[in-house]
Amino acid sequence: MPGSFAGVPVGHKMRRMNGYRIVASRERGPGRPRTRYHRIVSVTGPLQLIQVFANTLDASPGADQLGTREEAAAWLRAAGLLPAEAGLSNSEHAALLRLRGSIRDVLAAHAGGREDADAAARLTRALADGRLVLTVDPASAVQLASAARSSYPNLVADIAVAIARSAASGTWPRLKACSVQQCGQAFYDESGSAAARHCPAHAGSL
Repeated sequence: MPGSFAGVPVGHKMRRMNGYRIVASRERGPGRPRTRYHRIVSVTGPLQLIQVFANTLDASPGADQLGTREEAAAWLRAAGLLPAEAGLSNSEHAALLRLRGSIRDVLAAHAGGREDADAAARLTRALADGRLVLTVDPASAVQLASAARSSYPNLVADIAVAIARSAASGTWPRLKACSVQQCGQAFYDESGSAAARHCPAHAGSL
């Protein structure tokens, strides 16, 4: 995003990526509940950006899409978060991994129905790299913008705005990390009680 203030409008359209949430209902089968998946809903908007970013790390060995600087830059370009000519420094790559880790830890706290002050503090610090400011134009239109020129703060600003928009809409607490050990995938809790702890692949787990 060029210019000294790379605009990140509060209502800007987020990138479309391959994110889905599976809406499940529970039916009683012999001996235990059975999960029936009755529709798949495309996840769009700010939640989609956060979900796909969090899910760049998989439990499978070697399944880290951001594992190296080159891999991370390629993923960010494909997601539209990094200009084609831009890359990541070693420090920016390390900061990106910290950002993802803190998001995943906060989503795990969402799933557990608990507060995690350490994860929240780490996420706050990681998002500070976005250097967000609130701007007001002559017509009194308000938007969030990054006060940085370089690419990394601008991509962090995109993620920060996505989280802010999700929180404002009330959907942020429903984005969770699966509680099943060795999974941890981010999913959207569609349940009426907002008490789901497992992703669709592990919805029958205790």
